[in-house]
Amino acid sequence: MYAAKRPLRRPVIFLLIIASYLFVACGVQTANTNWPGLSTDGEKVYVAYGPEVVAYDVESQSKTWSFPAETNPTLQFFAAPSVQDGRIILGDFGASGGMLSPGVVVTLYALNDTDQGVPGSIWTNGELVSDRVVAPPLQVGDQLFVGTANNFIMSIDATTGAKQWEFEVGHSIWGQPAYKEGVLYLSSLDKSIYALEAETGQELWQTELSGALASSPVVNTDLVYVASFDNQLHALDIQTGQEKWAASAQDWIWDAPAFADGVVYFVDIQGNVYAVDGASGDQIWSQQLNLPVQTSPVVVGETVYIASGDDLDAENPQGALTALNVADGKQQWQKTAPGPLFTTPVVVGDSIIVALQSDQDLLIAFDLETGGQNWDYLPPQE
Repeated sequence: MYAAKRPLRRPVIFLLIIASYLFVACGVQTANTNWPGLSTDGEKVYVAYGPEVVAYDVESQSKTWSFPAETNPTLQFFAAPSVQDGRIILGDFGASGGMLSPGVVVTLYALNDTDQGVPGSIWTNGELVSDRVVAPPLQVGDQLFVGTANNFIMSIDATTGAKQWEFEVGHSIWGQPAYKEGVLYLSSLDKSIYALEAETGQELWQTELSGALASSPVVNTDLVYVASFDNQLHALDIQTGQEKWAASAQDWIWDAPAFADGVVYFVDIQGNVYAVDGASGDQIWSQQLNLPVQTSPVVVGETVYIASGDDLDAENPQGALTALNVADGKQQWQKTAPGPLFTTPVVVGDSIIVALQSDQDLLIAFDLETGGQNWDYLPPQE
């Protein structure tokens, strides 16, 4: 159990994350130590943790495949893979173009899932994207949406890799787009959220807020929720982009909110958790974790789960997974992990699974009800 700690120093954590990207951008080969990308199809979990992407079968508790077949020291993978109907799409973080080719070469990969060995290739394209892929790609049927660090969102045929359209925004895209009924909703570090016609890329509306938007929008029936570095959660009209309400936090809200049963849950980076009415923004409850949080809440039944980090200057930083009651925010349990948790967990069966990177574990599965550890996984060390 964690004791209360002094508040997180916001600029430090932001600069640390930026620095981790710059190390890779400059060609310095460092292992990803804090921010794996994690996704699931309900049976397997897929984790991009720097040198490779691993598929892990939850029922058999075994690795089914890894990609690439041979580790390439010039490639890094951070964005969570996109999984749909056995098709895996992911982007690497780019490889240096070399002395005669400044910049980076970024490749998108479409793979056929498999139960063993190496996934088969559907297509590979190193010319579609000209800057790093931080945001997880989004598949909607046979259409693929990819946001980039150099301010573009593009639509790609997921079956062939052919570009269909692209749209430029004012700054980097770090959050996965959201889709609803033919419309793509996109947030950007340029402080704006955009609604685009998914088939053509035509802009339907744009709303500028007062803080950078690093996370994914969340869409319900008539509102779009977006978290901001202006210490607020904003609710916008889904048709016009007009702001309907804003709920305040004590600090930046790094990752996306969660919407369930008419309630929106969100967390600021100081670890303050909020539950507000999804229609009005009126606060239902708040809770303090006193731990730095950069992840989205995960709501399952009567419980909301929060993954968190630790003081950055701690000698042996740890992470924590906390379970709160959705009705009043009271803590049900809290479990530690041997490394900070900067990635939103996923749920498979009776387990909630976290990704981290330490010399002890890459994946840990906790029981949804009790918090007991069901299993853990660490890739073989080469």
